Amino acid sequence: MSETPDSQFIGKWKLSERGMLEGIEIEISKDKKGNFIGLVTKLNDDKYVNMFMEKGDKLLSAIKRNSNFEFVITEKKIAAPLFSAYGQSTTTEFKAVFSGTNKILLGNNGSDGTYLKVK
Repeated sequence: MSETPDSQFIGKWKLSERGMLEGIEIEISKDKKGNFIGLVTKLNDDKYVNMFMEKGDKLLSAIKRNSNFEFVITEKKIAAPLFSAYGQSTTTEFKAVFSGTNKILLGNNGSDGTYLKVK
């Protein structure tokens, strides 16, 4: 298989099949150091999302390449500061692969949800 360019991540994405994160939109870009980040551009109506997140918050904190076509996406948990105060993990990692250029599958064949490209 040919190498999937990591530039395919850049753009606006909608979280789908993600439980309480359903419908949140993020903008993935690179920071000054060349690392990927995903900032929240639109929240959903979930009361916990609205309690612990705001537009502009960093949801996606890293994308690392595992192979030519597989990546690891690191997301910050909702209420990460609360988890941190109790010594718990504040991030979750997902294996990720592209399904075409406009869909990212998380977990095994999308078992942990998907990112759908908005633009």
